[in-house]
Amino acid sequence: MSDLAIGIVGVGRMGTYHLETWEHIEGAQVVGVAEPNEALACERIGRRPIAHFAHYQDLVKRRDVDAICITAPSQFHANIALDAIAAGKHVLVEKPIATTLEDGLRIAAAARSAGVKLMVGHVERFNPAVGKLAELIADGRIGKVFRVHATRVGPMPLRIQDAGVAIDLATHDLDIMQFVLGRDISRVYAEGAQCSHPTQEDMITCLLRFGDDGPFGLLDVNWLTPEKRREISVIGEGGMLTASYLTQDVWFTESTTSHSGWDELARIRGDAEGAALRFALRRVEPLKAELEAFAACVRDDTPEPTTAYDGCRALIAALAVRDSAANSRPVTLLDMPSPALAVAA
Repeated sequence: MSDLAIGIVGVGRMGTYHLETWEHIEGAQVVGVAEPNEALACERIGRRPIAHFAHYQDLVKRRDVDAICITAPSQFHANIALDAIAAGKHVLVEKPIATTLEDGLRIAAAARSAGVKLMVGHVERFNPAVGKLAELIADGRIGKVFRVHATRVGPMPLRIQDAGVAIDLATHDLDIMQFVLGRDISRVYAEGAQCSHPTQEDMITCLLRFGDDGPFGLLDVNWLTPEKRREISVIGEGGMLTASYLTQDVWFTESTTSHSGWDELARIRGDAEGAALRFALRRVEPLKAELEAFAACVRDDTPEPTTAYDGCRALIAALAVRDSAANSRPVTLLDMPSPALAVAA
């Protein structure tokens, strides 16, 4: 079978990561990129035998292109995805799937009707620490879950002008929290501020609820912290699980009131805190794992690892967080079997 021919729309920072990572994916090859900035495109392409197109429509019309990676700014995702799907191309669209729920659902419906793959690039799904965290929770290692707390903070990226932290940052953790808990977010209350960014909110703190009687959640995202931090912790009746997205480590700290029976605990419990265990995981490059998964689902005609449903579910939560922060009010999310809605509580 010939290599999967890939086209990339947008070669900014994320598009460049895609371009460089596809070079290490067996059975796939980037054949063209679409980028209106010709100088930038030529710099990114270098000496690679890759065609450049100023307009993405010319790239998606090429018959020798099997799949399109959309790494353009979020506001253009919907139009590019719909045109690529109409041309019969499989699509990997970076998160968020779109900037409005209506557009996200239109993209999903178009892909389903055309019979093409539509995968949403929630790259943290492919972080081994996230997979281990989900496995331990599903296995009941901490029993009933009480609370999940996610932190995603760091310096402001100058490249992002079309979205604030609700869409650009929070989308990651809103997806991961629902994924590892296996429960949908039912209610959010957020406070936010625009401190340094010229047009968008750059700090949000949010309280979440999962289901009618499920765990609570805390979410802290900003572009103001001078060092990058990417962590998630889950507290349950048996202890606490903590994962670092950056180091790909997972720790278990045993509850002092509920002995877990884990014989492999690394430290003897003290008087004030529980014994702790660090899981040694094989490190992987999450983007490479994501692109390999996309190529495999196209080649083998298997379900997408992260679906349009996953993308829309994360998007509606992010939009609810943004609305709550902007209006200082709680927002309730309705169940989302297909279309999803959010209403002010």
